[in-house]
Amino acid sequence: MTTIKQIRENSPIILNISNMVTPQHVADAINFIGASPIMFDDIKEASDLVNISNALVINMGSSNDADVEKSIAAGKYANQKGIPVVIDPVAIGASKLRQNNFAKVAKEVKFDGVRGNAGELAFLADIEWNAQGIDAGNGDGDLHQIAETVAKKFDCITLLSGVTDVISDGSKNVEVKNGHHYFAVNVGCGDMLDGILGACLAVDNSLDSAVLASSILSIAGEIAGGITDNLPYSFISTVFNTLYQLTDEEITEFQKLG
Repeated sequence: MTTIKQIRENSPIILNISNMVTPQHVADAINFIGASPIMFDDIKEASDLVNISNALVINMGSSNDADVEKSIAAGKYANQKGIPVVIDPVAIGASKLRQNNFAKVAKEVKFDGVRGNAGELAFLADIEWNAQGIDAGNGDGDLHQIAETVAKKFDCITLLSGVTDVISDGSKNVEVKNGHHYFAVNVGCGDMLDGILGACLAVDNSLDSAVLASSILSIAGEIAGGITDNLPYSFISTVFNTLYQLTDEEITEFQKLG
């Protein structure tokens, strides 16, 4: 089973195609758990950077042709090298452009992990859901069914994040019930989870690693929330401090699985 100690001992290099809003938060989250982030901006670097990396994380929050081309180029190199590829279909239900861009990348790149909220993954699963931009929105669909359907569709591990995270490999589903409501008011926490997921899969490409990724951020939030009552901005800096200090013993103590 993957541990945060293994991440710190191996310090995997995580290559990120980030969006315009959250690159610093993503890099910090990866760095504070003991992995090593690289933020990728120019397609001419694709082969060189993939060659030194242990996982690739693609965030589709910036919908432009250059990012799509970078994602396809780096994704193909990552597939050839055999390193995990994580993708985040940010607000995919919000526009035809985002849907078309995701389809272009999905046609060319094999994913190992898909991370999104209920609205984003429900769209990929063709299950009706009232998504609200980057927010999960609401719906009557079964979260386990959504996560499992996307996992089967792309032959990958899915991490559906929310009040309760649901992780699926298409045959087994696991719930992580930790967390804190201040995640919802700090933009980019899902993007941070993308990077943490990439680091965990880089150590071991498995369902257990995805559960660990969810647990790491959720537990850090739970601990931080207990320190920063009614201070939602202070919450996020405390999350980073907690990520840096978090131990496997604390994960075992606090983890609430279902």
